[in-house]
Amino acid sequence: MGPEGLAVLEELRSDLGLLLWKQLRSVLLWADVSPSERVGLFPEELAPRRQAEVLAVLPEEDHDLRGPLEELLEVIVRPDRADPERMGLACSRVATWAESEGAQNTALEFLQAAAVACPANPRFALAVMKTSRDLAQYPRAEAWFHRVVGLSRQCRDWETYIRAYIAHGTMMLRKGALPAARRSFLKAYRRAARQGLKDVRAMALHDLFVVEYHLGNEEKGDEYAAEAVALYGPEHERFPRIAHDIAFVWLMKGAYENAMKVLESVLPRLPDSAQATVNGTLARAAAGAGTPEVFESARKRLRAFPEHAGLAEAWVEVARGALILGRHEEAREAAVKAESLARRRLEGQVRFMAESVLDAVNAEEKAAIHLRELPAAARSPSRDELEVQIVTGLRESMPTVSR
Repeated sequence: MGPEGLAVLEELRSDLGLLLWKQLRSVLLWADVSPSERVGLFPEELAPRRQAEVLAVLPEEDHDLRGPLEELLEVIVRPDRADPERMGLACSRVATWAESEGAQNTALEFLQAAAVACPANPRFALAVMKTSRDLAQYPRAEAWFHRVVGLSRQCRDWETYIRAYIAHGTMMLRKGALPAARRSFLKAYRRAARQGLKDVRAMALHDLFVVEYHLGNEEKGDEYAAEAVALYGPEHERFPRIAHDIAFVWLMKGAYENAMKVLESVLPRLPDSAQATVNGTLARAAAGAGTPEVFESARKRLRAFPEHAGLAEAWVEVARGALILGRHEEAREAAVKAESLARRRLEGQVRFMAESVLDAVNAEEKAAIHLRELPAAARSPSRDELEVQIVTGLRESMPTVSR
C-alpha cells in the first residue's frame, strides 16, 4: 500500500502510535476495495488480535481513543457491513485527539482516511483540505479543494461548497496570490447570496474586506466590512474575528489607540489558534500608541506559541512595532524569525513583509535616523463610536470557535 500512515509512526513513537498506524492501514485497505468484494477481506484471527491490542494499549475505558478505535474494528470484524459514515466519523474523532496532542500529521492522515472511507460526504474532504492548508501542504490542499467542490456541487451541499471557496481564498491570501484570493471569496459570496445562507455570506464578506485592503481598495473594503458587521451582530461567534481585522485596518491608517483598545478586548474572546495573530497585531498597535509595556507583554506571550499558521505574520507585526519604538536590534530579531518561519511554510507574502522590515531597519541604521512608521491619525468621532460599539459587544459576547 505504499507509504500511507508513516507520519503516524514518525510522530507517535510508542505502542499507541503503532496501533493507530495498523488501524489506519486497515481502514485504507477497506476503503480501497469495492463494497461487493469486502467479504473475507481480513483473516479471521486478525479481529480478536487487534481487539486485544486495543485493550492492552488503552486499558482505560474512558480514554478518548477507546471508542473510535473500537468502532473502527468494524472494518475488520464485518467489512461487508461497516457503515462508511460511521467509519468516517470514527476517523475524525481520532484526528481530533491527535490534533489536541500536537500530532498534526497524524490528524491529517486520519482526516484523509475519513474522506476515503466515506467518499460521498464532502465535509470530510473539506477537513482534509483545510488541515493540509494549515500545514502548508498546498498542492495536497489544492487537490482536495477541487474534490470538495465537485462533491458538494454534486450533492447540492452549498454550505460546504461555499466554505471550500472561503478556505481556498484564505490559502491564496497566505501565499500572496491576492487576485486569486479575491476570486475565491467572491465566488463564495455570490453563491451564499444566491442560496440565502447568511452565515457563510458574512464570512465571505469578512474575507473580502481583508483582501481588498491588501490590494489597497480601502473604500470597497469599508463597504464589505460594514455589511459583514451588520450580518454578524455582536453576539455572533465570529464577531471577534472581524473586530480584530477592523482594528488591524485602523492600525494601518495610524489609528493606533483605537486599534489597541479593540485588540486588548478581543484577545480573551478568541480561540487559541488565533491568539498568536492578535498578540502580534497588539504589539504593533501598542508601539504606535506609545505604550511600550503593552508591547512587551504581547511579545512575551508570542514567544510561547509553537509554529503554526499565522505565527510568521505575527512576528512581522512585532518587528514593525519594535521599529516604531526605534529598537533596531529587536526589530531585526523578530523580522529574521518571521522570515525563517515564512520560508519553511512557503508563505510568500509574509516572507516579503519580513524582508521589507529588515530593509527598513538597515536603512534607518545607515542613515542614523528614526522615522515613525505612520503619524498617529487624527481622532475620528465615527471611528471612536465604532470602537466603543465593538469593545462593548466583545465584552458581552461568548468565546468563539476556530475557523
